[in-house]
Amino acid sequence: MDRRHFGKSLLVGAAIAAVSPSAWGQSSDPIIFGMTFDAAKQASYYALLMRDATILRIEEINAAGGVLGRQIKLLMEDDENNPAIAAQKVEKLASAGALFIFEVGSSATGLAAQRAAEELKVPNGSPTNVAEALTKPHKNWYFRLGLRDSIATEGLIRHLKTKFDKPRLAVIRDGTETGLSVSDNQVKFLTEAGFEVVAKEQISPGSVDVTAQALRIKAANPGVVLVTGASVGDLNNYIKSHTLLGNKAPMIGNNLFAVTTFPQLAGKAADGFMFVDAVDMARPDVKAVESKLMARYADRAKGSSQMIAAYDFVDLVVDGLKRAGTADRAKLRDALEATANWKSLVGRTGTTVSFSPTNHDGIVSDAQVVIRLVKDGQFAGSVE
Repeated sequence: MDRRHFGKSLLVGAAIAAVSPSAWGQSSDPIIFGMTFDAAKQASYYALLMRDATILRIEEINAAGGVLGRQIKLLMEDDENNPAIAAQKVEKLASAGALFIFEVGSSATGLAAQRAAEELKVPNGSPTNVAEALTKPHKNWYFRLGLRDSIATEGLIRHLKTKFDKPRLAVIRDGTETGLSVSDNQVKFLTEAGFEVVAKEQISPGSVDVTAQALRIKAANPGVVLVTGASVGDLNNYIKSHTLLGNKAPMIGNNLFAVTTFPQLAGKAADGFMFVDAVDMARPDVKAVESKLMARYADRAKGSSQMIAAYDFVDLVVDGLKRAGTADRAKLRDALEATANWKSLVGRTGTTVSFSPTNHDGIVSDAQVVIRLVKDGQFAGSVE
């Protein structure tokens, strides 16, 4: 992790922790945003990307004069990919004066963070967490920019029916808490749509040899293998075994595989691999932001839809803050809920975000789902 940014943020937090909430709206002190993220465990593959994109966008906004005449300071807390710790870190950020908390770790830690923030009445949300339960049933203080499970799976279903005519499916998943939750929801939605799941295998976190799981999936003779979960390293081991064993069934994954390290990790084994995503990386406005990110973070940002979403989410929250007109948590929540036709980088060209008293999801249609392709060790555009 970038300890220079992290340490700086902690020092700012210590300096302003004693400021009373009633003074924030009128003060010339910095506006405090918070973040929970995984610094070194299984969600760090994507959490660090989104952390860095958030840092860059806030620095750009500050360089342009800030918001409401004030600078933004970002306090960052490592949730260690542990839901109990995530909840504790939300309480710490709230006590330090965080006006909004960005949750860029796993969906499992996001759910715990959300529950804590809801109780404390702190606006919070995620650019990419997919867990259905984050917004269903409705949560008053939580906002999501990207896909939720059901929308992502509807896009997957549309693609599978169009390209493969409702194939027999095998599912391989990792055994992390987020991996189990995500895969359970996907299997539920797929079976409700009439798909037959002929095999379902699981990888224990940290397992290196997944030959047995790959052999059982091959023996089930599926038309397509759904590779899903939250641990890129574990699932990458399956992808390599799948190819090594000569299984010709195409593989398709969830949006986890948008992490920029994946194509290099998987190498030739991932040729032809497809995955569900929420960002069309060919959009000119997306490519312009990708160039900014690459100027700072080099190839870590190349093709990173997760960084694009995190960058965009900062703009959405800042837009709400401008409309609120004051650094007040309740007024920011109300302003975000009133967001209408806000132009987003997430989704296909022309996508807009509108929230309401009954909807805090940015993407509400599977028409915005993108199916991306991996080839020759890199992201290779989209197939739909």
